[in-house]
Amino acid sequence: MGRVHEFPVQRKPQAQAAEQVLARALRKAVDATVGVEASFEAREGAALALTNEATRLFLLGDLVAIADRHGDQVDVDGVIYQRHQPGTVTYFTLCGAVEIDRWTYREVGRRNGATIVPLDLEAGLVEHSTPALGFRIALGYAKTHMRSCEEDMKADHRAPPSRSTLERMAKAIGTEARRVAPRIEPHLRRAEAVPDGAVALSIGLDRTSVPMEESRPAGAAPATRRKTRRTPYERTPPDPVNVHYRMAYVGTLTFHDAHGDELGTRVYTAAAHESPQARVVGPLMADLRHALRHDPGLAVGVIQDGAPELWTLLTTALAAEPLVTTYYEAIDRYHLNERLADVLRSVEPDVAAREDLLSYWNERLDRDDNAIYRIRAIVRDLHDDALTRHDRPQLAALGPHLTYLENNGHLMRYARLRKVGLPVGSGVTEGACKSVIQMRTNGGGQRWRPQGLEAVLTLRAVHRSDRLPRFWATFARAYRKEVTRCA
Repeated sequence: MGRVHEFPVQRKPQAQAAEQVLARALRKAVDATVGVEASFEAREGAALALTNEATRLFLLGDLVAIADRHGDQVDVDGVIYQRHQPGTVTYFTLCGAVEIDRWTYREVGRRNGATIVPLDLEAGLVEHSTPALGFRIALGYAKTHMRSCEEDMKADHRAPPSRSTLERMAKAIGTEARRVAPRIEPHLRRAEAVPDGAVALSIGLDRTSVPMEESRPAGAAPATRRKTRRTPYERTPPDPVNVHYRMAYVGTLTFHDAHGDELGTRVYTAAAHESPQARVVGPLMADLRHALRHDPGLAVGVIQDGAPELWTLLTTALAAEPLVTTYYEAIDRYHLNERLADVLRSVEPDVAAREDLLSYWNERLDRDDNAIYRIRAIVRDLHDDALTRHDRPQLAALGPHLTYLENNGHLMRYARLRKVGLPVGSGVTEGACKSVIQMRTNGGGQRWRPQGLEAVLTLRAVHRSDRLPRFWATFARAYRKEVTRCA
């Protein structure tokens, strides 16, 4: 027989008893605060406020205890540090701010040696926030602007720091996340399995514009007009800037079931000043290698719009990947349908007839990989007929579409994609342009500096990849160190 493990079930009644004591104490406190006859809403609000304050005092006590137990010297990672300067510092929790008297320590035996704060290291404080608040800030910054994050926390009866403090902490957290992401991503990847039912994976690369704030050269005219102020600045006016729209990149890797439906997606981003090769394509290829090692039978496809430079980035990387023996390529079906609809509008005035023919073409495209070549021949005949008739308006309407079909017909064979479980559209990638980049960076009045954009796109991509809790677990661990008091 195997060994029977004994679990400490005897602790559960003790915990329940402690919880009952806390509940009775809270009830008494609520009764004393708002009265027994107060409405349930008032009593709920009072209970939440009291538990907030109790938690804040609890955390304050723990942090003070940690700070007080450090002696004249401490050992961190084998390096000895000596007490250096005292100070009173404000730290932030979900339940309010706490002020702590703590010391900084300086490395022994080195002139102007490194300075540390043992309290921050032992408690794992992240940018002067407790770990729970730090994660909430990272999540909030990934999802929306910090004004909304502050409102949400207050609606949850929390006591967050000011919005400006939240903004500063969020940028610092995001900047550090950007720096360490290449080191954390492999750990996340190793713990991830190919989703059950996956038969294929698709990758895609796209880009979209982001308003970037750039310093204006002295004497240069403004690139964008700003509303004239009717009142003078009460503070020093900001330096003049221009706002230009720059392209940010997004890449996706998506697992699909036999019907082509999405089972899970990984997202990576690169700001305009960053390399999409290093920040997007490289991680996508690492995810692809990991997936193929676990399931070599997965079909691989590149499905996106027709921008040549984006195709080159991905196809070059795939050609250099030994685990990829074959892969499928396809231009997004929606883009093709737009062009075919334009062709029909230029030659067929009857709306119903146009819709019937477009529907028929789509049916054939779903069933036959050679359908695109027959459709292209029809468009060529229409173009030749217009050329014979010297119909310049129709030539102008048909010419670009015919060129597009002639150049990209080999990327419009959709029947084979459906057979292996790949989608015929790049909706995941194009949707990521909107959901990951545009919705977060193109709000009213928003404009970005490079560091802020890097920070927010990093956290948003991690969040939209369903990785943020696991990313945070590794990320926050770097803020914690074992601090040993020297005898």
